[in-house]
Amino acid sequence: MLVAVVVAICAGGCWDRREINELSFFSSAAFDLEGQERVLTVEYIKPSPAGGGGEGGGRETLPQRQAIIDSEKGATFLEAGRQGALGMPRRAYLAHAAAILIGEEMARYGIKEVLEHIDRIPEFRRTTLILLTRGPARDEVIMAQSGLEKNLGREITGLHKWVQVSGYGFIPNVNHVFYDLSGEAGSTVLPVLELAPQPYPPLLGRGGTAGGTGGATAPKAETLLTARLNGAGLFYRDKLVAWLNAEQTRGWSWVRNKVKNAVLTLSDQNGSLVSLNITDSRAKTEVEYRDGLIRGNIKVKVEGNLLEEQGYQDFTKEEAVKYLEEQAAARIRAEITEALRAAQKAGTDVFGFAGALHRRYPKVWRQVENNWRDEFQRLPVTIEIEAKLRRTGMTGRPLKPGGGS
Repeated sequence: MLVAVVVAICAGGCWDRREINELSFFSSAAFDLEGQERVLTVEYIKPSPAGGGGEGGGRETLPQRQAIIDSEKGATFLEAGRQGALGMPRRAYLAHAAAILIGEEMARYGIKEVLEHIDRIPEFRRTTLILLTRGPARDEVIMAQSGLEKNLGREITGLHKWVQVSGYGFIPNVNHVFYDLSGEAGSTVLPVLELAPQPYPPLLGRGGTAGGTGGATAPKAETLLTARLNGAGLFYRDKLVAWLNAEQTRGWSWVRNKVKNAVLTLSDQNGSLVSLNITDSRAKTEVEYRDGLIRGNIKVKVEGNLLEEQGYQDFTKEEAVKYLEEQAAARIRAEITEALRAAQKAGTDVFGFAGALHRRYPKVWRQVENNWRDEFQRLPVTIEIEAKLRRTGMTGRPLKPGGGS
């Protein structure tokens, strides 16, 4: 009876309720290091105005982010976050955080503090996306604009869904980073988020002064700073040690099966440009131990369709198809080679060789585990690429104006 009464009292109350109109929802956050102080910059979702009225008709304005920014400093990130409570009329709610950004200075110092902060707070989720910035991440959160989404968090969430169709980008979540850093190699890769200027249609009613022809001059287009991915950062343990450019990032992505789609711009037998759309990519990383030497092997198989041609190459002929497949294989091999060279120079095994060695040769792994970084830097690696052109779109022969054959 006593147990039943206690359970009934606890289950029937509203002592832990959280009213929506008393909460401020995280959308994204930036973690920076400034001297000895930690800087936490938070983007909160701005509540919609009561009554649901729109922005009104008539004169258009630049798209306004539906967000409020708060940036605070402290000896720790938790202290900085609590400083924000001094000017926040609502309780911060973290469970809806879409993404976190880590500034370059913080990344070089070590992201362990950031990961610990996220992992120890119950409201944060390990599915939160994580990215890197060149320079302070605070600037990206404050200055980012967008005409499609209302806040930076939603913008990054959209990028996460669609960026892999290019092959140049990927966005991991916090759990992926924990998994990588706790693995045999202790290395990971974080994509770089940057702001790029993009044109925005001119505002209505902003025609210039009367011109020489009697009419008003054309209004000038505005410019937005929109978020985009550009390259990645290599981490050894929890510290940023090197950068990858866009091509090197895709080279790494081929090997780690991050490429869902990609476009390869190649030359046909006549020297004209063609675009091959990669529709399937599968890769495998292997190691072999023989005669006291560890060797690595990367195997990649890709399939694609021809979707654009600038010349007059007839791809119904087998030799034309074979030549294009060889060109595709050479291009992918070059991208992987550049990425591998950068990773070996930095001593960051982000290709999975350490894990492959541990699984296949556990005794050998125990012998080289403590100096694997040095072993990886001199690891000989062979790269095998198999490319297949499956289709040439809706036609095999290009259009020849004038009716020529």
